Amino acid sequence: MSARRGSAGDGLSWTGPAIWALAIVPELAFGALAFWIAGRHGPALLAAAINLVVCLRFAMTLRPGQVPLITRYARCDRLGLPPECEGYTRGLTSAWAWLLAGFALLHALAMADLWPMAAVGRWQAIAFTGFFLGEHLFRSWRMPQLGIATPWRTFQAIWRASTRRGEAPHAA
Repeated sequence: MSARRGSAGDGLSWTGPAIWALAIVPELAFGALAFWIAGRHGPALLAAAINLVVCLRFAMTLRPGQVPLITRYARCDRLGLPPECEGYTRGLTSAWAWLLAGFALLHALAMADLWPMAAVGRWQAIAFTGFFLGEHLFRSWRMPQLGIATPWRTFQAIWRASTRRGEAPHAA
């Protein structure tokens, strides 16, 4: 894959997003197969699996010696991440992992016909949107030195972290 230079001269690579995009193809194939095998429980199985995989993506970065996922993203924010704010981003990474695990469990309960799938899907959309937007308000209040937190800035930081070479990007 070709690399390009960012405006600040940072080495940026499209390799990360390209590999991520290529990884989606077998996941979609596996999801379609699981959906077909599971029959009417296919949507719940697929939702449980997706929530569990994303939960593990967050949780695996909380191991000792690892940089928590949201810390990694926040370090790529245009204003950087002061060291005193890293505990907050570790806690936020943990909170997302638990929220995802909870919805993986609820979708598993829907597979067992113990909870209606439509209700789980609706509550997940409400919970994730509310948590994501509410966290931005809370972060703006708790860490005013970082300016107003917006979803756009968050998506920009995630993109920078995804295209930056190396495992642990440093503050911008």
